[in-house]
Amino acid sequence: MSRLSGLWACTVGFIGLLLLLWYLHPITDQRQCPNWGANGNASAFVDERWDLRLPLLIVAWLVAVLVEQALPPARRSPTRGARAVAAVLVPVVAGCCGVFPLLIVCH
Repeated sequence: MSRLSGLWACTVGFIGLLLLLWYLHPITDQRQCPNWGANGNASAFVDERWDLRLPLLIVAWLVAVLVEQALPPARRSPTRGARAVAAVLVPVVAGCCGVFPLLIVCH
């Protein structure tokens, strides 16, 4: 049994999210927003379609983690409860604390 049994979707998704955010290079400081000092909404990304795509990717990542936890290899692990909780918490915390602030920084 692999040490990452039941954690593959979580691990790969987390690395993929970090690489995607590194590639997209979002605005993290409100003063760098194109609408700084004015009214209106702007995007933290060069392509504003990522304001919708990124939350959808987080949801897809969470669904992939939940599906992986339902598969037999993940359920056979002796630490299945702790792994399942950790695997589900990582996408939730990454989405709420890591991605969500990026989506509202320029609004």
